[in-house]
Amino acid sequence: MNGQEILSQKLQSALERRYHDGRLIEPPSPAALAEMVDFGSNDTLSLSSSGALTQTFLSQLRKNPDFRVGSTSTRIFEGTTQYLKDLEHDLAQLHGAETALFFNSGYDANVAIWSTIPQPGDFILHDEYVHASIHDGMRRGRATTISFPHNDCDGFRRCLQNLRDEHYHVAEGNALVFVSLESFYSMDGDSAPVQEMVHTAGKTLPRQNVVFSIDEAHSNGLVGPNGSGFVCYYGMERQFALRLHTYGKAFSSHG
Repeated sequence: MNGQEILSQKLQSALERRYHDGRLIEPPSPAALAEMVDFGSNDTLSLSSSGALTQTFLSQLRKNPDFRVGSTSTRIFEGTTQYLKDLEHDLAQLHGAETALFFNSGYDANVAIWSTIPQPGDFILHDEYVHASIHDGMRRGRATTISFPHNDCDGFRRCLQNLRDEHYHVAEGNALVFVSLESFYSMDGDSAPVQEMVHTAGKTLPRQNVVFSIDEAHSNGLVGPNGSGFVCYYGMERQFALRLHTYGKAFSSHG
């Protein structure tokens, strides 16, 4: 046998072991799914299953005959089209932000944010339940990371106090403390107490050297004016410097 045949045999054996152990996961057939009530997908607004999104997409193609399918290049070379710049402008307006930057996925955006924006000497204070993509970004970054108990405002305050009391640059306002939250936490179904946390940070760090960030993957499209999100719902656009919105859930596009 050659290498490919050996690999195929090993993989087949692994699948058979999983099957006999009851650990082989097989997706339901499309025909079976068509007969079921959907409690499993992220198509929460039925934009995909209703066909509404398809019609809007086709309409956009007719209005923009020069629309280029595929990125064809990186953003810093030839990948920034006028359509993409217009889209980013519209997204910034929708979410009440100064600017917007479009990524190919929420995962890539989180990795980019947390691996590049916090600088050496800064700190990242994150809820223990933030998404794995945030952890992947922090591992690649240069800032010191600290977790606090999930949605625990007292624990959050104690972490801020410890940073202020133990690190001179934090107390003097020369080092930034980034705070990473999610709007709705998918595993538990609860939401971040953003108002109390912003208030707590303002009282604990009088130099106001705190930067709040929120992952709105599960709130985008569902709350806020025109589905603009959790932060917009509370009118806290100025308190959150970084907001991540994804399009693979309520907006039924790509993650």
